[in-house]
Amino acid sequence: MSKLRTILLAKQIRDKEAELEALRARDAEFQTREADLAEAIESAETDEERSAVEESVTALETEQNEASEQRGRLEGELAELRTQLTEAEAAQAEAMNNNNREERSAAPAGASRQRGENRMNNMELRDTEAFQKSGRHTYTDIRSLLRAAVTTGSDGVVGPTGVGGINDAIGGVSALVDMLKVTDCTGMTGYKVALMTGDAADAAAITEGSAPTESEPTFDSVTLTPTNYGTVGYVSKEIRKQSPLNYEEKVRESARRALRRKLNAVAANAILASTLNTAHALEADKSATKGSVLFDEKLLSNIILAYGGDEGVEGSACLYLNKADLLAFAAIRGKNEYLPVYSITPDAANPSTGIIKDNNGLSCRYCLSKDLTALSTATLTTTATKHMFYGNPQCAELALWGGFEVEVNEGYKFAEGLLTVRGEVTADVDVTVKNGFVVVTAKKAAA
Repeated sequence: MSKLRTILLAKQIRDKEAELEALRARDAEFQTREADLAEAIESAETDEERSAVEESVTALETEQNEASEQRGRLEGELAELRTQLTEAEAAQAEAMNNNNREERSAAPAGASRQRGENRMNNMELRDTEAFQKSGRHTYTDIRSLLRAAVTTGSDGVVGPTGVGGINDAIGGVSALVDMLKVTDCTGMTGYKVALMTGDAADAAAITEGSAPTESEPTFDSVTLTPTNYGTVGYVSKEIRKQSPLNYEEKVRESARRALRRKLNAVAANAILASTLNTAHALEADKSATKGSVLFDEKLLSNIILAYGGDEGVEGSACLYLNKADLLAFAAIRGKNEYLPVYSITPDAANPSTGIIKDNNGLSCRYCLSKDLTALSTATLTTTATKHMFYGNPQCAELALWGGFEVEVNEGYKFAEGLLTVRGEVTADVDVTVKNGFVVVTAKKAAA
């Protein structure tokens, strides 16, 4: 496979990405027009005005549908082009290795396959060479960067991971950020999400000749604003002796882990702070000192059933908690047989998630996060504090602006022989659904 072929495919991908970005930029225009039409609908009084508004609504819906169809087509074409580029670059890398048998024989098993996986972020060979020389690169597809090469399928982070002689500890990084709804907000100064905060009243019986009582749902909105976050990671200086493809892979892996840790912390804090959530309030006796006294055989089922409203139990919700609280659940024993009340089954493919089950029947998925304060070890006061939370992760949105800028510098950790990998990303996280999560709060009774 010639190098010209990979250059051609890369150019086609950039062109398609530019078209896709132009379509995404129209989202802000559509939102503005929707807001204007919403006001026009409320102010329309005559039949002519209503007819004109209806025509405008129809025209807007048509444009939105056409844009959506065009976006789907472009995304499909991009996926196909990226697959072709991956195959072309893998073939090119294999051909280069065949010209240097000594280097190939020294390479570890599976290196050829790994080189193909390195193309997940679509860097060309010449781009990796430039990256190795300059120490600077911007990853434009952050969603792929967050998830690529760290999942086995679609639902797990794999750990531990070795990068340039620096091995991650067992467990890896929390999968919280993987579960959130991701929105590309490039080109927007802010991202406003509309949500319903109250439903219309129940229908009532009416008598002939009388009008029903007016009742309307209530709405609100959440605005996500771009905020810059910096990340720092380290890789061995020895990676500069490797090929440009392997160099890019190892730097990218270090930057990805730092990015995931930062966004996990941002997400956890944002969800706990949101006023759209409901609280599951726990209160201990006034003599209690530690939150561990609040763990019993009913705690999990009470949290699960507190979510979903009066007529629903959400099956796709997840319990987010500190590992110390998972240990506290595991320590609870029955009163007669002294058997564990809860069964905990970790996910083999994703060390931060698993299933926790009340042995009386109810179960849910859990996700560990060190950014949440443990309830079991907390010192109780008369003021409620927030700890674990439960809900559908798609009720929180991760908004991303632009790419992830990565810069490599050897100055800070020069004596240790390490390269500092600094990244910068613009993002925001917030809850965008009313009653999206149930937050567990704890306090003790006043004396």
